[in-house]
Amino acid sequence: MRIPQETIDQIRNSTDIVEYIGSFVRLKKRGKDYLGLCPFHSEKTPSFTVSPSKQLFYCFGCHRGGDIVKFVMEYDKAAYIEAVEALAERAGIAITRNEETYEAASETEKLYNVMSFAARTFYNDLTKTEEGKFALDYFRGRGFTNQTIITFGLGYSLRGWETLLKKAEEEGIQTDHLEKAGLMKRREDGTFYDTFRGRAMFPIFSNTGRVIAFGARKLYDDDTLGKYINSSETPIYHKSKVLYGLSQSKDSIRERDFVVLVEGYADLISVFQAGTKNIVASSGTALTSEQIQLVARYTKNITLVYDADSAGANAMMRGVDLILEGGLDVRIVQLPEGDDPDSFVKKNGGEAFEELLRKSATFIDYKANEYQKTGKLDSPEGKAEAVRGLVQSISKIKDPLKRTFFIKDVAEKYQLYESTLYSELEKNTRRVPEKFIATVRTEVEQQKSSDAASKVSDDLPIEEREIFGALFEDPKEIIPFVFRDVVPADFSHPVSRKIASAILEFYDEHGTLEVNQLLARIEDEKEKTIMANIAFNRYQLSERWDSIGGRTSETRLYEIALGGIKSLKRKRLEQELNDNRVQMKNASLNGADTMSFLKRQQEILTKLKEVDGLKLMK
Repeated sequence: MRIPQETIDQIRNSTDIVEYIGSFVRLKKRGKDYLGLCPFHSEKTPSFTVSPSKQLFYCFGCHRGGDIVKFVMEYDKAAYIEAVEALAERAGIAITRNEETYEAASETEKLYNVMSFAARTFYNDLTKTEEGKFALDYFRGRGFTNQTIITFGLGYSLRGWETLLKKAEEEGIQTDHLEKAGLMKRREDGTFYDTFRGRAMFPIFSNTGRVIAFGARKLYDDDTLGKYINSSETPIYHKSKVLYGLSQSKDSIRERDFVVLVEGYADLISVFQAGTKNIVASSGTALTSEQIQLVARYTKNITLVYDADSAGANAMMRGVDLILEGGLDVRIVQLPEGDDPDSFVKKNGGEAFEELLRKSATFIDYKANEYQKTGKLDSPEGKAEAVRGLVQSISKIKDPLKRTFFIKDVAEKYQLYESTLYSELEKNTRRVPEKFIATVRTEVEQQKSSDAASKVSDDLPIEEREIFGALFEDPKEIIPFVFRDVVPADFSHPVSRKIASAILEFYDEHGTLEVNQLLARIEDEKEKTIMANIAFNRYQLSERWDSIGGRTSETRLYEIALGGIKSLKRKRLEQELNDNRVQMKNASLNGADTMSFLKRQQEILTKLKEVDGLKLMK
């Protein structure tokens, strides 16, 4: 079920690209455009440019570029529809879909639709059924307010074996899609039953706010399954790549520039409700490198808050090294014995939790404290093992300056020579971790892809790039001027022909050209990048136009376009002339009549003179 193009255009036009990107990237005005450090690759000199007039972004370093939707897709690693819906929500625009059937949606979109249907059903069953009152009392007993229940979309799955299945059939949703989404299971006889029955439901959202899975909490004593059961992995849900609560907390994370990481659903919801909204949960799974990379899009600072039991401490120790390896800074909060985040805020309140965050420890102090608890610091052998563990964690840090300060800290704490610790550090840093190699390999592949698009843009004949640059600058004037004398087939490069055809088609429909809207029509990502490259390189024109003047005036644009047209035509005619001469020579060698070739040669030479004589006539 597709979103109408006019709605997508409205969403784009309602979002100012400078304002939006400026909330993630520090931008400074530079002439007509804005400049900042690229959020997609590491750089010290700004090469990331945002154009308010074209509503486009482009990085001259990594060659990523496009419109506002493309930025959301790149920055949030979101699918196209997710990006559009996120922008629509931000702009307060309601999305109404075309009158297409459920069957017309893509497979991925069907899964999203199925999960959305399930979330609505579970919420209604919680708030509007007699059976749901039991679950509603459970949530209220946990201290959750009505607003919190709405914010997190909490729900209840009725106890019947086929309740959701029957409702889905009424909606025309196919059973195989329910099964693929993990909402149904198949019996041996081929019939289906609901996966979640008689449980408190916690929807899991993607970072752009779409339901992708569920966590389900046991409510009844006769329920023989575990305390929590979760959705199985599906094409839209990979638990190692998802953090619970990120959709609700990402704005606060960016604002405060750090994220609090807890374990469970209830922990997160209670702390969030108490006022600490920059919080996510690993949903009971061990922290993964993919989850750390997800956090890194919003902040480089993580504060870990785990239960004070031994299992929580072990999970914390493993997570610290993974966070450091991912290039982020980490601090740790030690909860009082017997408390988890949920119980702590219920007993002490949100301000007390914030005070714990302010007193968070470095990973060095936390690990040293844990070693002290286990008695490792009571013997020389234990101390050596503890120090090696600390140095091993320090070795995960990529920043050499940070490593130096942490080594100094450990040396002072245990009264050791720094040179001894550096010797131990060298042993740990000699081998490059396989995960780091994989990350670098991924970044290299992404860079290669962007570089390839940039290279194709550079391979476009200069006159073709100049024509596009001029018409992107003033489409209402330059497009009629250009296509009065040329057609898309006149362009020599295949990508140029595609771009020219798309421009002409858009202009015929709208009487002007919006580059950001044109980009939305082009499916090939490489071609989109090329267009963005050309649009942002419009000021970097060939040397032969330097004498025309410094400012891209209207007259200059016409002259640039005319020069491109003349060069385009001249190249094509010269190629025709060369081909004609070869054919004439072959005809002469074979004793054939060459008169037709001589006549054609004269015609081409006449056209060349006409091209050279073209004047600027608006």
